[in-house]
Amino acid sequence: MSRNPGFRISWEHNRGLATPIRALHPLWALWSPAHRRLNDPRRRAWAPPLLYGLLAVLILWPLDGRLSAAIAPEGRAAPWLGGDLRRELEALQQFGQGTITLAIAAAIWMLDPSRRRRLLDWLAAVAIAAALAFGLKMLLGRPRPVLGEPDLLLGPFGMYPLGPGQGIAHAWEFWREDVSKLWSMPSSHTVFAVVAAGMLTAWYPRLRALMIGLVLVVALGRLLLGGHYASDIAAGVAVGLIAVGLARRWRPSGDGGPSPASSTEPAAADRAAYTCLPQPERCPRG
Repeated sequence: MSRNPGFRISWEHNRGLATPIRALHPLWALWSPAHRRLNDPRRRAWAPPLLYGLLAVLILWPLDGRLSAAIAPEGRAAPWLGGDLRRELEALQQFGQGTITLAIAAAIWMLDPSRRRRLLDWLAAVAIAAALAFGLKMLLGRPRPVLGEPDLLLGPFGMYPLGPGQGIAHAWEFWREDVSKLWSMPSSHTVFAVVAAGMLTAWYPRLRALMIGLVLVVALGRLLLGGHYASDIAAGVAVGLIAVGLARRWRPSGDGGPSPASSTEPAAADRAAYTCLPQPERCPRG
C-alpha cells in the first residue's frame, strides 16, 4: 500500500464499494498534493496550462496523422469546404490577430475609459505569447501537414528541404523563404485567439460564452484549412493561457473598472437616505 496516508485512508474507508468506484477516491488522494502544488499562487499562472497542455499533446500526437488525413487530406482545406463558408471561416481565423486586436482595443478605448490602462495587460500578453509561440516554432521545427510528416520534429539542429531550388533549412532561419512550413507547433492563430479571449473575458465576464465559441471556431478552422495538426492546437491553447496568466499576474488587483471607493459611494448614499427617513429634518439638503 502507498505511503501516502490519504491514499490508505480513502482505500480503507470505501471498502464496501465496488472496486472501480472504490479506486477513484484513492486516485484523487494521490492527485491532491500535485493539484495543490499546481494551484500554488506562485505557479498558478503557468503550471496548470503547461501540465494539461503537455498531456493533451501527448494524447493527440499519435492521432495527428490520421485526423489530418481524414479532415484535410494532404494538408489542404477539407474538400467540402468552399465558397462563402470557407471565406467566412478564413475571416474568423483572424480573431486575435493584429488588425482585429487593434480594432477591439480602439473600441474599448472609446467606449470604456475605465479600462484603458488595462490594454497594457493585453499588450504584455501579446508580447509574451509572441515570444513563446515563435520561439517554440523555431525550436521544435515541426513540418506542417502539407509536408505529410506528422511524427517529425527537427529540433534546433535538424534541417529540411523547403522546395525546388530553395535548398534545406533549419526552422530557426526565419529569413528563409517558406521556412514557415516548418512552424507547425504551436498554432499561433490559436495562441492569439486564446490571448484575446482570455483578456476580454477577464474584463467582460458576460462575453465568456462568445469568447469560448470564437476560440473553438479558430481551432477547428486551423484543422479544416489544413494549417495544423490537432496537437499543434492543444499546444497553442496552453501557450495562450500561460501568456494571459503571466500578463495578468503583474497587475493582480482589480480589472481596470471603477475603484472600490467609487463603487461603495452609492451604497453609502442609500444607507444615509434610509437612516433619515424616520426623521426628515436629518436628511442632507441639496
